[in-house]
Amino acid sequence: MGAWGTGLYQDDVTCDIKEEYLNRLRIGYTNIEATQEVIDHNMDSIEDVEDGPLFWFALADVQWKYGRLLPEVKEEALKYIQSGNDLERWKENKKQYEKRKQVLKELEVRLNSPQPPEKKLTKLTIHKATWEVGDVLLYQIHNGGLRNNEIVRNSKWYNKYVLLRVVGITKTNIGSLPRKYSHEQNVVKIYNWVGESEPTIELINKLQFIIGENLYKRLEESKFTLSFSKKELKQLNFKTIQKDHNYKEVSDHIMSIVGIPWENINTIDLAFIQALDAAEEEGILIDETCE
Repeated sequence: MGAWGTGLYQDDVTCDIKEEYLNRLRIGYTNIEATQEVIDHNMDSIEDVEDGPLFWFALADVQWKYGRLLPEVKEEALKYIQSGNDLERWKENKKQYEKRKQVLKELEVRLNSPQPPEKKLTKLTIHKATWEVGDVLLYQIHNGGLRNNEIVRNSKWYNKYVLLRVVGITKTNIGSLPRKYSHEQNVVKIYNWVGESEPTIELINKLQFIIGENLYKRLEESKFTLSFSKKELKQLNFKTIQKDHNYKEVSDHIMSIVGIPWENINTIDLAFIQALDAAEEEGILIDETCE
């Protein structure tokens, strides 16, 4: 259990439980279903001397605040508050001990007071992949969040176009939700080309991917993980110039997100500039710019 303060949600356990419970409500679980699944999924924590009280504190508190406090959850939380077990780990620091004692006292008062009406929750937003595997994307280096960064602005690739191929779709779990509720991200590779305008399909078919180094310092084709909001996509202005539904997605093993740079609107321009610089140094870059 990692704690950074005496507050009710200043440790890993309580933050995780709150998120797990609310996320289940957001995907349509009933209160009973969400409660039972969170309990089933966290039996190790519940049975732990330190984590057990935290589990019930968080679950009872969030249920109360959203008007869904179950009697059995309230009973467990109050039992641990009254036992004083949670305060044991704070005894070495009198100031923190008193602060934590007050936090639990306030929680006890809250749980024993009438809970507010049941609150509606917004549906959980699950991010889907923006592009399909096989799509070829044209991107101009100037739209990203770092457009005013000196390295980007002073690069000879500034305002030039690069080509990307969507080679796969990877997923990341949303807490402990079932896998089908995972967020999706596109994984792209960058071609060894830079130019002033959109290239021909004939040229695209002759290009190769830029080689780079991954997290484990092995040379391989450089991959980037991309995930953007609708607002960010509009700002970045990617253009899909080719769709290839026959393009074979790389295997799940290769598609492991570990070691793949996770680029966002603030880093994407710099990432592509560095890839182009590497390709030029290797002597494999096809440069169709005017310089």
